[in-house]
Amino acid sequence: MSPAPPTTGMRIAELGRTCGVSTPTIKYYIREGLLPAGRLTSSNQARYTEEHVHRLRLIRALLELGGLSVTKVRSIVAVLDGESDLSCRGRGTARLDALEVLAAPAPQDGPLAILTANPRTLALVYALAERRSWHAPADGPEFARVVEILDTLGELDEHHFADRIDAYADAAEQAATADAELLHSSTSGTGPAERLVVAAVLGDQLLSALRRLARTTATTATTATTATTATTATTG
Repeated sequence: MSPAPPTTGMRIAELGRTCGVSTPTIKYYIREGLLPAGRLTSSNQARYTEEHVHRLRLIRALLELGGLSVTKVRSIVAVLDGESDLSCRGRGTARLDALEVLAAPAPQDGPLAILTANPRTLALVYALAERRSWHAPADGPEFARVVEILDTLGELDEHHFADRIDAYADAAEQAATADAELLHSSTSGTGPAERLVVAAVLGDQLLSALRRLARTTATTATTATTATTATTATTG
């Protein structure tokens, strides 16, 4: 009689408790190809490892904090799974694949967006990119997205965003520099493609949350200054 297989690892219920995810949700992630299946120990039992814990936490972060779709997360984990099978040389390809998956959404007008954009907006963004030595292609989705957003703001008569474009660019460069430092950090046990994904998705969310936090402080300070000025004017 063959010895019973070892029962190392955790059952799906324990995996769920560890990550705060229900068993039906874990099974859904497995069906959708987001989470690898566990190692079968019987016809209806499987065991899961710490790798499953890490992947499940990553999936939750991308879906719930990052706001990504299941389809997008499936594409991301496919890149990450491919990276784990690559040599060090091949991991550069995985990073490029991750960048492609995370590319900015295409503008509403698709490839024609640049052709239909306001010429003044185009000139503004071209000058910004040249001034800052940004080398993103002018026909790429990132460039087109900036143009589209500025055009939309202009249509809403919110031209002051364009007037302060360098202030926004300064903040973007600082965030991009922090992303690059994290990407090349050796303190994390994750691969470079995963670090890129986390920096791009959760880093964007962190930057947005910090901006709202700073805006709250700035708004409070402005309100206090206005109130003080009004009081001085009344009593003066």
